[in-house]
Amino acid sequence: MTNRSLPILALLLAFASNASAQSPAESVSTDGSGELRRASEAMIKPKMTNISARIPGVINKGDIIQIQYEDSGSVADSFMVTGITIQGDSCAIESRRTMPNGPEIRDMIYAKPCKKLK
Repeated sequence: MTNRSLPILALLLAFASNASAQSPAESVSTDGSGELRRASEAMIKPKMTNISARIPGVINKGDIIQIQYEDSGSVADSFMVTGITIQGDSCAIESRRTMPNGPEIRDMIYAKPCKKLK
């Protein structure tokens, strides 16, 4: 390989790695399940794990969706979708809010399989 082909090879590798990068989505379809991670609880219990949750089959950015999960009993809750990113067949559904006189809190739902609709 010559010194001239090294920059071309580096450019091709950069394009290949970007192909698997996260991309934003406005709407996704799921199989109705995901893993919930509450940032506010993670601050209190750093070793807390994700919680299995039932979520809608179609989720749109800007929606307030209904979710259900087990946490010392069955919990029905709402989740405001402020952002969606997708990578491969997985997506991260974000709910970002600012606490009064406090930090920004970001709760997440990770879903797989997940497919971008738009």
